[in-house]
Amino acid sequence: ATTPAMARWQAQGNLVNFSEVQSCGTNTQVSVPCLFSPLTRAQGGNKTAEHENLLDVLQRAGLAVLWIDNQAGCKGVCDRVPHVRAGDRDVPGLCKDGECLDEAMLDGLDQRIAALDPARRSRGVVVVMHQMGSHGPAYARRSPDNRKPFLPECRSVTLSDCPPAQLVNAYDNAMAYTDHFLDRTLQWLQTRAARGSEDTGLIYVSDHGESLGENGLYLHGVPYALAPTQQTHVPMLSWF
Repeated sequence: ATTPAMARWQAQGNLVNFSEVQSCGTNTQVSVPCLFSPLTRAQGGNKTAEHENLLDVLQRAGLAVLWIDNQAGCKGVCDRVPHVRAGDRDVPGLCKDGECLDEAMLDGLDQRIAALDPARRSRGVVVVMHQMGSHGPAYARRSPDNRKPFLPECRSVTLSDCPPAQLVNAYDNAMAYTDHFLDRTLQWLQTRAARGSEDTGLIYVSDHGESLGENGLYLHGVPYALAPTQQTHVPMLSWF
């Protein structure tokens, strides 16, 4: 059970799980721009962008937009909107050696939103949090020591050296930590909604999957036409 918190939210009735979702690509460079493109993969959404993306349009419509990155950058999607890195705040207990756990994106989030243009904020706020998530190969670094329900886990970045069960444990610990991160995010959204002045919502989706040794494949990035489902079948959920 890697997602007990999401199961709890779903039982409350407001969370919808989309179980059959395919990514636009098998790597961040392709999939992140495609997620925000007006084009599907078949229409060329997986190619270099030639159109404004969703964030450009939201900003043009007068909304306040903020991108918070805890990964390898936004691949051009956030170039024309306010954007920050999670590590800019160097949150004690969450950031170490230049890397942050995803919860660091929630630190000071109210203040970051308050610093956006007030006229735009009055129309609506869209925050994108680009997680590290369960990105390999250092799966063991994606969850803190006090949140590792599945042990022993693989701690090597040479994944083929690890027993398969330990590799799965490291990945599942990263998944369980994302479950915790989303739980905290939903609590934050619910608190803002409870103040009575805001309607809040969340859309979560992965940009690609991961191979954990199936058929001798690890990580991601296999050409899309040849990619196994482990790299293209991704989770998606919404809550409003």
